[in-house]
Amino acid sequence: MKRIICVCMAFLLLLTGCQSSQDTVEEETTNNTASMESFDDTYYNIVKFEDSELREDFYLDYGATSDFSSIGRGLQILSSQYFSTSDHYMSEGQYLKLALKQEMVKRESDYSLQPAAGTKIANVSDPTMVQQIQEQDFWEKSGDKYTLKGASFVIVLDPRDKNNARLKTQMDDQSILNYGYECSEKLYEIIQSHEDFEKLKNLPVLISIYQATDLTESTVDGNYILKTYCDGSYGNSEEVNFETVLFSSTRAEELDATTSNEFDIIKSNLKDAATEAAGLVGTARYQNGEIQSMVMEAHLNVKTATELMYLSSILANGVDTRFSSDFDIKVLIYSQDELQAIVIKDRGQDVKSYYLY
Repeated sequence: MKRIICVCMAFLLLLTGCQSSQDTVEEETTNNTASMESFDDTYYNIVKFEDSELREDFYLDYGATSDFSSIGRGLQILSSQYFSTSDHYMSEGQYLKLALKQEMVKRESDYSLQPAAGTKIANVSDPTMVQQIQEQDFWEKSGDKYTLKGASFVIVLDPRDKNNARLKTQMDDQSILNYGYECSEKLYEIIQSHEDFEKLKNLPVLISIYQATDLTESTVDGNYILKTYCDGSYGNSEEVNFETVLFSSTRAEELDATTSNEFDIIKSNLKDAATEAAGLVGTARYQNGEIQSMVMEAHLNVKTATELMYLSSILANGVDTRFSSDFDIKVLIYSQDELQAIVIKDRGQDVKSYYLY
């Protein structure tokens, strides 16, 4: 009888242990936090735990392109629809390890996200589709403890040939999007099955697809194309309309003729006011066809501080009065390739100018 009781107690303890393991949530403590109060409310407060194992790998791939910032910042913007910036802290990804990421981008691997050998996509045999995967994690804070509440992932599609060399003719957008649907579902299955993601299995995750910049055609055209929010099961995928546009360009005229014309007027006024050559280029970010922000770079050849202030004021006045749409604008003003001044106009605010001296 005594032996039976002991066995029963051991069995109950085992059941209790299993239940506790299932109910356990990831909690962390750290003093390394950064308040983003000086930014607008679309930014997360940042908490630092361990550095992501993928950071160096990602930098080597995209540190020299506009995708470096578009991928990270864009994922935050998409994530804020599901993990509010007011209630959550964000950290670098803690769960996707470098070894697993490397398996995902290999063709022959149990966890591969690449097309299987023998696959043809858009007349490319055995293409290499996936170049990178990144993760961001979201936490709620109580006292000095941070509790994990979910994560976001981005799969970067950058189609190349079977030897990972760039294609002579870029793959069409629809073929890339179609593969994004497949890839997204594969990643969700990996998150649910791989031991590295044990802490994420019962939490909501956002899986997004980013189409990398086609460097044969542009320097800024990388953009998010797909997202899937999964909470308890694989969710419904939605196409995403993010776009980065160069000013001046044919695409800018097609997408937003009014803003394109207004930019051209500001550029023309700057050139007319300058004694020597002056150039102005802009990079604007659009979401669902609506402009969100623009960064301009003015390259001048000024010889006096007075001349710098004069041309900066021409730009500031143009930014403040010319654009009919209200969006965030930053103008970086260079002379002889050194940054000399900055003009900033936040949405709904007056323009401000700053001289670096």
